[in-house]
Amino acid sequence: MSAMYNVSDRFLVFVPVSGDTWLLCDRSHPADDPRAVIAIATRAVLGVDVIWRHGIRAPRRFDRFDDVVRTAADVLSPRSGGPRRPVPIPHRPPARG
Repeated sequence: MSAMYNVSDRFLVFVPVSGDTWLLCDRSHPADDPRAVIAIATRAVLGVDVIWRHGIRAPRRFDRFDDVVRTAADVLSPRSGGPRRPVPIPHRPPARG
């Protein structure tokens, strides 16, 4: 599999590493630029396992490779602002007893 996806003004492509492992690369960066590798995807029994690079916070298990690309495009799109810090969850003060 080496399909190229044009999403969100980026050209994302899966580059084979081994029989069941691919690098998801952003072709808007030169091939020798470390920022070009977005994720490492491995075919698993129940879908695709993903290790994200560059601090991307996204799910690590997907049903299909297309879902990996869509998620990468969403996270990397200019409108998303990239990865965000978690939103604090308000809580009650400790119970006094």
